[in-house]
Amino acid sequence: MAYSETQLFSLMATMPAFPHSGYALLQLTNDINCPPKEVVRVIDRDPILTMHLLKLVNSEYFGLAKKITSIKEAVVFLGINTMKNLALGIVPMELLSISETPHSLTDILRHSLAVAIIARKLARNLGFSQAQATDCYVAGLLHDFGKLALFKLFPDDYGPLLKREATLATPFTDLEKKTVSTTHTAVGELLGRKWGLPELIIQSMAGHHDAAFCASSPLLDCVFAANLIAKKMDPVHARMIRRDLSLPADMVDRFGKDLDSLTASLGLIADEIDHALLLTTIQEDGSMTPSMQKP
Repeated sequence: MAYSETQLFSLMATMPAFPHSGYALLQLTNDINCPPKEVVRVIDRDPILTMHLLKLVNSEYFGLAKKITSIKEAVVFLGINTMKNLALGIVPMELLSISETPHSLTDILRHSLAVAIIARKLARNLGFSQAQATDCYVAGLLHDFGKLALFKLFPDDYGPLLKREATLATPFTDLEKKTVSTTHTAVGELLGRKWGLPELIIQSMAGHHDAAFCASSPLLDCVFAANLIAKKMDPVHARMIRRDLSLPADMVDRFGKDLDSLTASLGLIADEIDHALLLTTIQEDGSMTPSMQKP
């Protein structure tokens, strides 16, 4: 069913505040010299995040010889960057507290993680600093958060639409407008501003489907291109004839390659994505199990 603007704003007001731990981690990711103990301190203050991370670290995927019982110990074994990235991936689901997670939502999380990794790689290839590349990673990770929010607000109306997204010929945002009278990009921008997130993340949430908008920023270019590459690498999306799976001319000039060549230039990026896809299956009891599937 369609919703009025008044209804939408009323429902948006019920969305929870961004977790303090998540916001603190976003701030820390921008400091490449951040002491590991600061990350440990932030995570330790969030018992739910700590529980999910320890469960993940002790999963069969990592195959550690001993059981890890603290975040400090996990950082020693896996490294500070791995722990920050895993934590930032968990925060969105912790925020929305979605207890029943359909396959379509785990697909969104897998896609978002793939976009994050690819965007960071593209930024580094363009010569951006590590801090800027990390900005791209976080922007890619949260770019589709509006979809999770819309599912939280309208599970009965939005859920079925999500299930069909990869096979739809009509632009997804057009169908969102018909179904819930708004789009994940519009909701993402509203949430980003409500939560006081960094401007790059807000712009990415709002404009990752708008090539002209993204062309105004090299970092947004990276997220836009990464979004298309992640879809191209997805077997479901790849089987569909999609007009949007190409880069506009100005982005081809920016990267020096068209979409196919740019994807090929990333080399074994699929293996890196596969290694990172650990937090995409969330059980009804709130626990997480790693996924070994590639996007």
